[in-house]
Amino acid sequence: MKKIITTVCVFFFLLNLVTAQQVKPKIKDWHYLDYKADGYRGISLKQAYALLKGRKSIPVIVAVIDSGIDTLQPDLKPVLWQNPGEIPNNNKDDDGNGLTDDYYGWNYLGAPDGENLSVSISDDWRTYHRFKAQFEGKDSAAIPKDQQWHYREWQRAGRTLTADFDSASAVIDNLRANWELANSTNEQLKKILNKEVFTGKDLDSVPVSIANRELLTIWKRILAQEDMSNAGFMKGFGDYKKEQEDNLVKRTTAPEDYRGKLLQDDDYDITKTKYGNHNLSGFAGYHGTSVSSVIGAVRNNGTGIDGIADNVKIMMIRGILGKDEFDKDVALSIRYAVDHGAKVINMSFGKYISPDKKWVDEAIEYALSKDVVLVHGAGNDATDTDTEDHYPSSYTVANRFLPNLLQVGASGDASLGTLVAGFSNYGKKKVDVFAPGLDIHCAIAGNGTQMASGTSLSSPVVAGIAALLRSYFPKLKAAEVVDIIRRSGTTVEEPVDKPGSGGKKVPLSELCSSGRIVNAAGAVKMALDRENGGW
Repeated sequence: MKKIITTVCVFFFLLNLVTAQQVKPKIKDWHYLDYKADGYRGISLKQAYALLKGRKSIPVIVAVIDSGIDTLQPDLKPVLWQNPGEIPNNNKDDDGNGLTDDYYGWNYLGAPDGENLSVSISDDWRTYHRFKAQFEGKDSAAIPKDQQWHYREWQRAGRTLTADFDSASAVIDNLRANWELANSTNEQLKKILNKEVFTGKDLDSVPVSIANRELLTIWKRILAQEDMSNAGFMKGFGDYKKEQEDNLVKRTTAPEDYRGKLLQDDDYDITKTKYGNHNLSGFAGYHGTSVSSVIGAVRNNGTGIDGIADNVKIMMIRGILGKDEFDKDVALSIRYAVDHGAKVINMSFGKYISPDKKWVDEAIEYALSKDVVLVHGAGNDATDTDTEDHYPSSYTVANRFLPNLLQVGASGDASLGTLVAGFSNYGKKKVDVFAPGLDIHCAIAGNGTQMASGTSLSSPVVAGIAALLRSYFPKLKAAEVVDIIRRSGTTVEEPVDKPGSGGKKVPLSELCSSGRIVNAAGAVKMALDRENGGW
């Protein structure tokens, strides 16, 4: 009975994770609507286009630094950027930039033979062992000035690994026992049903007399979630178990350098830039496809979804695997985007350790010098980024402010139960605005759509608005676009739930510097006022 009770606790813990990600909206595309006209806390997109009626636009290249994209997705294929200097798939570097066949963009996570990296190692693990021999046993006073940032991030990485070890140690025995029990009952149910993969509906046919009543009830509760199968649940449970097993050895065992071996690249030499391949669709590409669709999926074509901006070209740069990213890959991805004409860059990724942040800072400053806007999702850990650094950030290692970078938290709607997503990171100083990020209708790889949540979706909402401004108001500079988006959003009068606080109410101005949710119509109106000398 003790094992059963423990299993219930673990199963319900995982069930809560699943449920939190599958809240259903009351209306599709709520994030495009207007609060006064429709009653939803969207971005007033229809009203923005009404203000732009009769005005000409120019095409704007939006770079999406992500995990990849489906270049055949029908709602995106017509809007994909094509490198004018390249002939696709002729195995030649036609434009002479040192990168062969970069027709739709470039993949910094690919091998010369076309294979794509599929293993991700967290930067805290990498950073701790990278500098362990150099810094262990030393205090800050003994570290040269030019190594202080590395030392700072090494210390932070060590604290993270220690906390992870302590947490894993506290649960690992019960977790292993629960895994064995879940695995054995899963096998029993597969035999009873004569199915390898089953759902909650299948369990209705299992006689209570030949199955443990309490465990059967647990499985029914788990599989009551939409699209959940035993295989999906066991994979999630197994991934969680492996994560905790890994946390027990991270301080004592260095990670394998999968990236360097496959890519034939020096992970920590920023001068070596000619690596990767042009395979953008490997490793699924689901995340990058969804993100790109929010920005610029073909509008008014009666299929899929309508993106925000109506005259964009999406440039895909694969520099993110999912769990973590190398600063080198991010820095070079930004530079590639800038050098190939992007005016807006979307970054729906992030991390908490950045040993080579200087390279990313310099890339963002380079983007500023070339008049490029960058938009970054603030993260999904209900964390205050004013006190817990989240990268890429708007302040350099030397604490210089980067005025062309927007940090975006995730907002919701009363119909979804909250105006601020409970998972969203926040920061009174370091997060600029909030944007819709709960139950966002977006495209998927292949041909179809899904509802997804996260600041990964909030960021392209803002990138789409930035692209709209750059398309219809091409004289605006990057810093002006950022300023307009920050100042033109909708002020939320009522207090909102502070993420991770258990329901504590605070003004939105305590969670971001503007105290606003972005609004496309407000941004267009402000741009028109500026054009007419109104501010």
